[in-house]
Amino acid sequence: MENIDSLFKDKLKEFILENGENSITKISDFLNNFREIYEKIKYQEFLARNYPISVAQNKARNSWVAYVGRKLEDLILVFLNDFCAKNNIFMVKGTALKNCNNNELLSKIRRKIEVSFNEYSLLPDADIVIYKIYDNEPKILAILSIKNSFRERYTETPYWKLKLLGDKVTEHINVFMITPDNDDEISFKRPRPRQARIVLEYELDSIYLLKNKFDRSKKVKSIVEIFQDLKCLIH
Repeated sequence: MENIDSLFKDKLKEFILENGENSITKISDFLNNFREIYEKIKYQEFLARNYPISVAQNKARNSWVAYVGRKLEDLILVFLNDFCAKNNIFMVKGTALKNCNNNELLSKIRRKIEVSFNEYSLLPDADIVIYKIYDNEPKILAILSIKNSFRERYTETPYWKLKLLGDKVTEHINVFMITPDNDDEISFKRPRPRQARIVLEYELDSIYLLKNKFDRSKKVKSIVEIFQDLKCLIH
């Protein structure tokens, strides 16, 4: 996996050099191209482990789904890093909040986004949490849900947004979705929007697309617009 990660970094550097500031809006193109490279490498690995051809193909495709999910988070963290540093706001991966008992700051962040179910509490769908420190206390500004595609899972993030709205402690938290939307499940609304777009656009605070061609609206935007939206949350 280290070799693939190194290859990913090298290809990403080439892509950024070629596309400059527009790189992030074309990230779906980069991911589609790298997917072919990744699946060929994994396919050969599975064949070398004596898997039948059809099984090796399926395992290579399934492996990409998990891999691209992790890499999308890393890409967004890199993309937002300079902005956050300049504006004195911070980011943490949602996975870091799952076992954080020995970290006071992360424990506070976790408690500020937990959703209560009577005697139980659960973390919402939060790939990245953005927060600011006020008087030594973290204030949650936004939760980022990062999805490569949706299919039947498009209701997950809206569900958590509604649960956050239902509690005075968490009702202020913005829920943003970031996606390349490779399958065009939410990118277009003509002649009629698909069900996923209708639900996501209605319930979430904003949806940012990692592509250039899509039908914009007040909530469906280019990823570069996230900077201005975050600035509005700071002040």
